[in-house]
Amino acid sequence: MNDAFEAILKSIAGRAQDGDVNGIWPAQDIAELASIGATRWAIDAPYGDDVNALELHDRYKRIASASLATALVLSQRDAAVGFIEASDNQALRENLLSQLARNERWTTIGISHLTTSTQSGELIAEVQDDGSLQLNGTIPWATGASHADFVVAASRTSDGRQILFALPTDAPGVIVEAPLRLATLSAAHTSSILCKDVRIGADRVLRAPTSSALAGRKRGLPVGQAFAALGLSTAAIRLIEALDHESARQTADALVKQLEELDHSVRRTNENPDTHDLQSGPLVRSACNSLAMRSTHAAVTLYKGTGLRRDHPAQRLAREALFLLVWSSPSSVVDRNLELMSDHA
Repeated sequence: MNDAFEAILKSIAGRAQDGDVNGIWPAQDIAELASIGATRWAIDAPYGDDVNALELHDRYKRIASASLATALVLSQRDAAVGFIEASDNQALRENLLSQLARNERWTTIGISHLTTSTQSGELIAEVQDDGSLQLNGTIPWATGASHADFVVAASRTSDGRQILFALPTDAPGVIVEAPLRLATLSAAHTSSILCKDVRIGADRVLRAPTSSALAGRKRGLPVGQAFAALGLSTAAIRLIEALDHESARQTADALVKQLEELDHSVRRTNENPDTHDLQSGPLVRSACNSLAMRSTHAAVTLYKGTGLRRDHPAQRLAREALFLLVWSSPSSVVDRNLELMSDHA
């Protein structure tokens, strides 16, 4: 698969700039990745290939080095898959996984309002006597929602618990808004989803009301988001290496050493999460974010005024680094990001 994967990554990289400038959904990227089994990677046998979490995230890193938008789109789809696989609803689980593995349906995740975006919106589920749900409120962030057949979403119940369900995007009362006008990753088509008196049958519930419906997702990692930062840093270093002068070579050499060290730290943290205290994950993840910020801004600096053009890859990479500062960032990661910025001020 490796040769085919490398060829597809080059193809994806060739489209990334146009996708960013024009906000083009990466349908061709997804189709090419699906041709080598990418829609099966995060799914257990017998439907999928059952790729382990570290290898899966390493593949995200490689995709991110070609297009962070495409890596985000696939990783959010696979995050939804992880919750489906951990579901108690066997019939729904098997039905959805078989269709997703064959790339017959597309999904994404909508849970940030219960995790890291708690000020951006609220979704409330009223559990009916027959186990069905009535939903009202907002899912503030859902990558690729307008392209998804359903969203793996979570909400609070009226009694304060959490519930997880598969929300069809064409259900009456569901409004998928136009993609948000974000500074970066326009190709990922992140939208808000409004729910007004939406009824969801009990057969669409993935996890019954509990104090923590989001626990137990398969193939999650303590610092899984760090792989995107490593991939983005790789892309920036490659761009710097393309410049044939001493300043660029010295910069690239220094950044490569830091990238290698951080790659080792990320793997060590993810392979042995029980051996690290609660601060290790945020420290490692923030260090990866810092490298992405510095390497992408170094690329802009070295390309000078050209790097400020919207159609130049250095400018795209620098904006994408901003995304890493806020993507699924708990307060521990935000605080460490701010400490690093203050230290270097």
